[in-house]
Amino acid sequence: MQYDFVNELGYLAIATRLKRISEAMVHSGRDMYKSLGMDIEPNWYLIFRLLQKYDQLSVMEMTAKLHFSHPSVISLVNKMEANGYLESAPDKKDSRKRQFRLSEKAHSNIPEFEKVWTAGTIGVEKLFTDNSFLDQLESIEIQLSQSDFKERTLNELSK
Repeated sequence: MQYDFVNELGYLAIATRLKRISEAMVHSGRDMYKSLGMDIEPNWYLIFRLLQKYDQLSVMEMTAKLHFSHPSVISLVNKMEANGYLESAPDKKDSRKRQFRLSEKAHSNIPEFEKVWTAGTIGVEKLFTDNSFLDQLESIEIQLSQSDFKERTLNELSK
């Protein structure tokens, strides 16, 4: 493997390394879907799964469940709706909000998507030599939700 300056930076570059991995997987996933003739994006997977589980949700509900920003979720659902994978209707309690659900197009394509997602899961699992990575990642997420990067850094500066 060739020299990698980011790796040399150690723990402080962890966000950069995770982003780099994420971007590589999304780019490769997009290319894979295109080569398979599927008109979906890799990051739509979360919304497909979420709406399979909950049937119908507002953007705010999706935002809360995914821990994503509101603009990120809006962007995803708008693209999915424009491509015919989501349907929306005004919320019965608050007409300013929309409720999203999977469309008939989504339901009819999910069996094929499931095959790809299962193969993808198996392929990614083979990257990990031990099963502790997801546990470690969850632990990091929990710890950062209790005391974020800013707080931790300022605490170290005050010592």
